[in-house]
Amino acid sequence: MAANINNASDVPLPSTPDLERQPLLNNNNNPNGASPYNTNGNGSHRSHIPSTLGLGGRRQSFAAEHERRRDKIRKCWRVGMLAILFAMLGFLLMCLFELFIGHTGDSPYAHLRGSCDHVSPISPVEFEERQTNLSKLLVDLKAGAYIAEPGINMQYFTDIKWSQSERPFFLVVQAKKDKTDTVLTKTTIVAPAFEASRARQKFLPGTSYAIKTWEEGTSAYKVVREIIETPWAGTEPVDGEDDDEEQEIRHKKPKKEIEHIYIDPDMRQFVATGLANALDNSERKVEIANHSIQLLRMQKSAHEIEILRCVAQTSVNVIRAVKDQIHVGVRESEVQAMMTQAYKESGLSYEDGGSLVLFGKDAALPHGSGNDTKLEKGMMVLIDTGARLHGYLSDITRTFWIRRGHSKEMNEELDKVWETVKSAQTAALEAVKPGAACSSIDKAARGVISDQGYGARFTHRLGHGLGMEGHEEPYLNIGNTDTALKPGMVFTNEPGIYVEGSYGIRLEDVVLVTETGYEILSGNLATSATEP
Repeated sequence: MAANINNASDVPLPSTPDLERQPLLNNNNNPNGASPYNTNGNGSHRSHIPSTLGLGGRRQSFAAEHERRRDKIRKCWRVGMLAILFAMLGFLLMCLFELFIGHTGDSPYAHLRGSCDHVSPISPVEFEERQTNLSKLLVDLKAGAYIAEPGINMQYFTDIKWSQSERPFFLVVQAKKDKTDTVLTKTTIVAPAFEASRARQKFLPGTSYAIKTWEEGTSAYKVVREIIETPWAGTEPVDGEDDDEEQEIRHKKPKKEIEHIYIDPDMRQFVATGLANALDNSERKVEIANHSIQLLRMQKSAHEIEILRCVAQTSVNVIRAVKDQIHVGVRESEVQAMMTQAYKESGLSYEDGGSLVLFGKDAALPHGSGNDTKLEKGMMVLIDTGARLHGYLSDITRTFWIRRGHSKEMNEELDKVWETVKSAQTAALEAVKPGAACSSIDKAARGVISDQGYGARFTHRLGHGLGMEGHEEPYLNIGNTDTALKPGMVFTNEPGIYVEGSYGIRLEDVVLVTETGYEILSGNLATSATEP
C-alpha cells in the first residue's frame, strides 16, 4: 500500500499535510481507479473524516450539540420545577383538608373527635367561691384556719399544682366574721424564699393571695405561726375606736375558747408534727380537718358534674368504638393501643396503657395479670378504663363477647353470670337516694349476687367516689355505715363476679346522687353481653 501512495507524485499536496483536517485525494495511478483507502471498492473517494467537516463546520456542529444539551437541561429543569410545585400543592391541599374537613374515613374513631370541646374548665371565680365556702364552714366550726400542703386539696381550693418535697410549702386559709357578720377570707401561700417567684406564677389571674417566705436554715412552721397570730383585716374596730359593747367585753376578759386549726387529712406525718409543735398551745389546737370540710369536695358543683358527665360518657363511647375493632386473634396489648388511639381522637387526657384489657381467665383477677393473652373464641373481653378532662376522671368497665366458644355449657354459664352482674348493678341503683348509708348500696348489689350462688365470688367493694381523684370518698362498702349519701356525690357502681382460672365479669358506671334519687352520668348501661 505504501508503493501506491508514493506513485501519487502528480497530486499537489499542502506544505503541511493535515490528514485530520482534509480528505484523502484520489490516486489516479491506481490501475483500478480506486483510492487505496476506498473500503467499498466502487471507486468513490472516502475519508476517515466526513469531507463536509471542515473547521467552520465542526464549530457549527459543536454549537448545535451544545444547544441541544441546553434544551434538554431546560426541559429537565421545567419538569423538576413542575414536580416540586405539584408536590407543594398536594401538601397544601392535604393540610387544608385536615384542617377544615379532617381525614374522615381513615380512622374508626373519627366520630369521637371534639366530644367534650363544649365543656369549659373550672374558672378563677369558682376557685374563689370554694375558698369562701371553706371560710364559712371554718367559722361555723369555730376554727381559725385550714392548712394544706401540695396535693389534691390544695389544687381543689386554689388550682395550684406543686410537687411535695422535704421543703414545706403551705396553703393557709383563715376565716373570721367582721362586725356585720360577714365572713372574711384571707389566703396565704408559704413558700421557700428562692421559690417565691415560681410560686406566684402558679396563682390564677385576679387572685389576691398573700405570700410569705422562709429562708433555708429557718423554720417554715414558725412562719405559719406568725400568720396565725398576726391580726388581719376585719378584726380592727371601725375608725380605730372600740364601741361601748366591745369595751365592756374587753374589760370582762372572758375566757377565750380553744381555737381549732385544721390540717389536711392527707398531710404527711412529719409536716403535721412540725405544725403541731409550732402552733399548739393552751388556746390553740391543731387537728385533722373535720369531715364537713371533706364534704366540700365530695358534693360536686353543677360545673363539676358537667365535666364528669362528659368524660364518663366519652369513655363509654371509646369502649364501644374499640369493641367494633376487636377480633379473634388480637392480643391484649393491641387492644391497649386501640384504646390509646381512640382517646387521642376524643381529645381527652389519657395515659398510654392506662386501661385494663383482660381476656378470658386473665379477668378473673379484678386488676388483671398482664399476660398479653391472644383472644380466642369463648373468651370474654373485660375493659376497665378512664381518662381525664379539666382535672376530673372517669372510671368505666365493660365485659362483652366477641365470639362465643364451642362449649354451649360454658357459653350459658358466662351469659348467666353477666346477667347476674347486670341485675346487681340495677339493684344498687334502685337503692340510691339522699340519706342512704353507703353500706346499704353495697348490700343491695351483694344480695343479688349471693342469691344466685356467687356471693363468695364478689370479692371487692361496690364502688368509690370519683372526681379529681380516681378513688376518693365516699367509699361504698358494707362497713361504711357512717357516711350517708348527699346530693352532688358521685361514685362508681361496679359489681363483679370472678372465678380464678376461668373468667371474670364486671360492669362499672358512674352515678350521681340527686335530690330525688340518682342519675347515671355515664349514660346508658350495657344492654347485653354483646352490646356494651
